[in-house]
Amino acid sequence: MEISDLKVFKAVVEEGGVSNAAKKLHRVPSNVTARIQKLEKELGKTLFIRDRKRLVISSSGKLLMGYADKILQLADQVIDVFNSDNPQGTLKLGSMEAVAAARLAEPLVRFHQQHPAVNVDLSTGPSGTLTERVIMGELDIVLVADPIEDDRLTRQPVFDETLVAITSVKNGIIKTAKDFGADPAILVFSEGCAYRKRLLEWFNATNVVPRIMEIRSYHALMVCAVAGMGVGIVPESVIAAHSAISGLKVHSLPGEVADSTTYAVWRKDELSASIEAFYQCICS
Repeated sequence: MEISDLKVFKAVVEEGGVSNAAKKLHRVPSNVTARIQKLEKELGKTLFIRDRKRLVISSSGKLLMGYADKILQLADQVIDVFNSDNPQGTLKLGSMEAVAAARLAEPLVRFHQQHPAVNVDLSTGPSGTLTERVIMGELDIVLVADPIEDDRLTRQPVFDETLVAITSVKNGIIKTAKDFGADPAILVFSEGCAYRKRLLEWFNATNVVPRIMEIRSYHALMVCAVAGMGVGIVPESVIAAHSAISGLKVHSLPGEVADSTTYAVWRKDELSASIEAFYQCICS
């Protein structure tokens, strides 16, 4: 069944006959008749009852008319969407937990105010996993740290972060990983987390092998740190966003560990109006 056949069928119904429909569509009557016959053959139903020189729509024709209106309206919507530069549809956004916890609220508010026609589907996860999901086409744009270099990706810096180590107030002053003792525990997210990788590299540089405790949220990570269960690494912005949590001790980290940039990442061949609009809101 072709869209053009449905347009011919609808014109015959609305114009009350083949001749008038042919004039409206700038076709010859024989072509209009052939299209109606083609539809009837495809559906196995009679769409019009021939009453002398008049065509009367049948019950099957009335049923098809309801579907034809919906199909033709949807086809017009598709054309409008692809001919429009305005953001619309669904934006599949991925974000590190740190960004979601401390940075996303204002950009999302701006985006919803400026582009109410776009629905945002937000997923959180570690940087490595999110970047892979962009490459696979599962996410449109992600906010990650230390993204891999890949010719398929566009990477644009959006936030500068300072990472710090956090422990309970009972911990002494920390200058190197060795100051955590011979059997330290670290509080981290799952593998693929850029901050986890940095913390482990910092310990490994001093030949300290920590025990790993995987945590699912920054709120839980900080609570565990307060309880003395281990050391975590977080951006200062996350601590500011969770100011109600007391009892944390903050330790500075060396520059190569502390200085971090969050990037917006998307596929070069998938830059849509919605991605570009969201990126602008992040940078505002």
